[in-house]
Amino acid sequence: MPAPKVNNKLKREIVRLKQSGRTFAEIAEELHLAIGTVKTHYYLNQGQPTAPQRIPESRYVRYDKPPTLEGDALVLPDVEVPFHHAEFLNQVIDLADAWGIRQVICAGDLMHMDSISGWEPNWSVGTSKLTEQDEARLLAIALSLPASKRDALLEVVTSAGSDGKDFSDEMGQARQVLTALDACFDKFVWIMGNHEGRLLRAINSPVNPSELLNLMQLEQGKWEIAPYYYGLLKSGGETFRITHPKSAADNAARALASQYHQHILMGHSHKMMFDWDVSGKYAAVQMGHMVDEMRLAYAAQRDARRNSHKLGAVIVRDGYIWLLNEHVDWNRLRNL
Repeated sequence: MPAPKVNNKLKREIVRLKQSGRTFAEIAEELHLAIGTVKTHYYLNQGQPTAPQRIPESRYVRYDKPPTLEGDALVLPDVEVPFHHAEFLNQVIDLADAWGIRQVICAGDLMHMDSISGWEPNWSVGTSKLTEQDEARLLAIALSLPASKRDALLEVVTSAGSDGKDFSDEMGQARQVLTALDACFDKFVWIMGNHEGRLLRAINSPVNPSELLNLMQLEQGKWEIAPYYYGLLKSGGETFRITHPKSAADNAARALASQYHQHILMGHSHKMMFDWDVSGKYAAVQMGHMVDEMRLAYAAQRDARRNSHKLGAVIVRDGYIWLLNEHVDWNRLRNL
């Protein structure tokens, strides 16, 4: 049987068969061609600019590589420094330290960004403010005084209030808090939240999230940050999706668990709920928040009808969810 004429259709068939995993010998036998002919047309076809072109790949980034941690971790929802609830945050940190937890995932709204909020202004109490430099100088003086006078001056310095409306002041206060948090753990993942998005709206320009680390003077590498509003934690053979979604609805965590087939640890709503998806397989947790809402004018100055917000955090330990709140027995937990 004479060898068939090698036209464009046959060239494309040679390429298709080769890309499907067939050997040159197998293709030659099937198409009744010499092996050399098959090889020649395959390599010419693949190397020629005139070869049939498929739709080209998009040049744009695929957002399919969210920040991911493995092992146990502390998850902090909606800390909103410098309006954080220090007492509760310290209790959570102490428990994590007692359990040997060395990793933290900040589940969005780590910073409040009140000074660049787009919300309407609130009434101010006109508190005085100290710059970081002034505060440092006063603290140095206080520490040089006798104990009786030292304690009195320290109380005055540390209680000097701020309404958070000055950007430099708010960032300075936030920097102090995050520097203290940084000293407590070995690794951090910072997930974006709607409050971090206030910076984008304020400057009206795309920003690499790493600029937040620069602003807060935090070490890149120790802190991982990416343009995602969720991240993944793999612990004890389970995958947990830590997310700061758009929706703050009561059923949001359950819906996300069913959608992604993963355990959901959700921030944003400031509500605390522990539920399961419709299959009963995936946990659906709204973790609460870690902000002192009595320091937020919009929350404290005026009555509003809404569900109660709860202080909360989560430790994932060996794949098990520990949902923490202000009513737990911290001493008992430390001994577990």
